[in-house]
Amino acid sequence: MVSDTTSKWGSIERWSPTLFLVGGALLVGHAAMSGIHAFTEVATPPDVFVTTGHLVALVGLLGLYPEIITRTPRVARAGGAVAVVALVSWFVMTVTRFFELAGVISSLGDALPEPFFIVVLASTILTYVLFGIATIRVDSSWTVGLLVLAPGALTAALVVDSALTGVTDLDGVFIGGGLALSMLALGYTLRTWDRPTDHVAATGDVTAG
Repeated sequence: MVSDTTSKWGSIERWSPTLFLVGGALLVGHAAMSGIHAFTEVATPPDVFVTTGHLVALVGLLGLYPEIITRTPRVARAGGAVAVVALVSWFVMTVTRFFELAGVISSLGDALPEPFFIVVLASTILTYVLFGIATIRVDSSWTVGLLVLAPGALTAALVVDSALTGVTDLDGVFIGGGLALSMLALGYTLRTWDRPTDHVAATGDVTAG
């Protein structure tokens, strides 16, 4: 049981950099579609890039859990709990968006209640903040931790901007582009990150308890 759980965490951990790169690439697609809307009259299909990109990146974020649970267990557990909410929320958003693409529903906004989007954004911001704080405590260089905080900060900026001026396609271009770059940078950095070597056994102990 413990070895199976440890193996699953190890798989997510190994794939974490790739998942961030894929998530960043998908958000490049989102920024591109937002640019098309902002500067042209060309019609585009529903934007599945943004929901899928966030979902994939959050799965990649779980790859940091074995690193942070051994050093900052309280923050890590809190981040893990909030991450589950964020993951489920983005999964629902992604499935709903594909239903919109297939013509099953008219729009994402019509299919899901407004409070749901508040949960999505709040849980996403809090997940990145908690994982970022925990990673900063683990990584003495702070590089990875700051890169983890970046998507949360950009998502918070989107919320503030939307509250003040409303959601625009330019938000998708600039903030979406920033999210894409931060996730691509995080994926690239994680490929060469000097990870602690004692976390695998500790993760198994935590899971067993």
